[in-house]
Amino acid sequence: MAESKTVKIGTELLVEALAEQNVDHIFGYPGGAVLHIYDQFFKTGENHILARHEQGAAHMADGYARATGKTGVCIVTSGPGATNTVTGVATAMMDSVPMVVITGQVAEDGIGKDAFQETDIIGVMTPITKYCFQVRHAREIPRIVAEAFYIANSGRKGPVLIDIPKNIGVQEVTMDEVSVDMDLPGYQPDPEVDMDAIRQVMTVLENSHKPLILVGAGVAKSQASQDLREFANRYQIPVASTLLGLGTMPADSDLFTGMAGMHGTYASNMALMECDCLINIGSRFDDRVATKPDDFAPEAKIVHIDIDAAEMGKTVRPDYPVVADAKTALQIMLQIPMPNYQVNQDWLDHVQANKDRYPYPIPASDHGMIRPQEVLKYLGERTAGEAYIVTDVGQHQMWAGQFYPYKHPAQLITSGGLGTMGFGVPATIGAAFGEPDKTVVGIVGDGGFQMTNQELNIIQHYDIKPKFIILNNTVLGMVHQWQQAFYDDRYSHSEFGPGLPDFVKLSEALGVKAARVTDPADMQAAIDTMLDYDGAYVLEVMIDKYETVLPMIAPGKANNEMEGIE
Repeated sequence: MAESKTVKIGTELLVEALAEQNVDHIFGYPGGAVLHIYDQFFKTGENHILARHEQGAAHMADGYARATGKTGVCIVTSGPGATNTVTGVATAMMDSVPMVVITGQVAEDGIGKDAFQETDIIGVMTPITKYCFQVRHAREIPRIVAEAFYIANSGRKGPVLIDIPKNIGVQEVTMDEVSVDMDLPGYQPDPEVDMDAIRQVMTVLENSHKPLILVGAGVAKSQASQDLREFANRYQIPVASTLLGLGTMPADSDLFTGMAGMHGTYASNMALMECDCLINIGSRFDDRVATKPDDFAPEAKIVHIDIDAAEMGKTVRPDYPVVADAKTALQIMLQIPMPNYQVNQDWLDHVQANKDRYPYPIPASDHGMIRPQEVLKYLGERTAGEAYIVTDVGQHQMWAGQFYPYKHPAQLITSGGLGTMGFGVPATIGAAFGEPDKTVVGIVGDGGFQMTNQELNIIQHYDIKPKFIILNNTVLGMVHQWQQAFYDDRYSHSEFGPGLPDFVKLSEALGVKAARVTDPADMQAAIDTMLDYDGAYVLEVMIDKYETVLPMIAPGKANNEMEGIE
């Protein structure tokens, strides 16, 4: 029989389509509506990683995608399996992470009838994905898979859902019915660059005296970090960063002012308020950076370069909006001469003086407990700033942003937009699958660790060696800090007290080597032991429950109204 007449079923077409996309890791959890897909995995020997919860599978796919730049893939069953991925999908959407989520669905004749484990997952996911597909015939699978991967990892990246009714998976089709030609007439991921707008930007920059670049994750996602560094160095422009933009400009660069915003550096926040030309590349002016939009960069002509036109004017109205891929825009800007541009050494000296005068504060270790700032600082020294750092959400996330010396783009893997507790452990595992030869360290709190620690159990089955540091203050640290600052020390349900699990025993029960350190004198040796251990490792570091993240901009305050600056 000719190849064009070969009969295949939907699950075969799905697995072949995933192979065409060079998918090397699939994170998932089986169930009734995807058993036929898992049976095909069994037959073909797919590299599937069995999570311990569907949310964990989604976060693993996310961490894998952020570490590698590839599209992360997870697969779950219908109903509760699908809804358990919602938090992971929303996390990826907020941070523009390319993911393809495959969900099983009840058979077509059961849709809309409240069949067992039925959920309208298209309705649920539409607001938090770039696009949702529901397969109506098996012959559509190769085309839909190709389109899903293209949509996920082009333009402003993000998650895409493919929902497959159970009967579709076993439906037979002849190969001459199948087409892989994509049909996306309304999808234009690469905007045409307005050259006049770019020239206007260069004219504004040429006439500026106090320019500043604000860089976000969009620069890393478009692989434009080298272009950004060349541009900043050529014109000697200081560079501030969002949390997700850290590493785009190396931490040891004289031009790098540090993270901007709520827990950013004094130098970055003051530069934002004093600059006369602000060029925002690949950042959406989120509310943690533009803390008071009506009083943000008040002296500046604001340039906003972003691939998503919807971001223009959403929070801060730019004087010069440029809808463009960051790499494309920077390469054009590098080609346009500025013969009259003059480097303002006084501006550079002023910014440097602010950096020198007000570095991130590290309180003296005078209370007999380990300082978390010292933990991140030493971790950076010990790993020479080369490790992938994955965090959960809270105080430890901010300390990781403040004190680790990032050298490379996308080196910090964290839930920036949604702020998802429970992200840290599975995302660390996903990153370790993506970069097994790199040092991957998860920085988590005792709160977030309790949400998804069960995912540690899968590590023993694979040759990955992620490390985890639990900064254990026995409280929900950031909640606790805000209750201290804004609620007159009323610590409502934010203190775990003496009832916390023994995290060392718990980690070891889940199959991972673990230890605890309490004495500041032993901290460095404990980190050395963790990093030198040839395998996964959990290090619990006990810290003070009243430790705070400083500096801080209170809600509703402008970037120059920082607390904790001495």
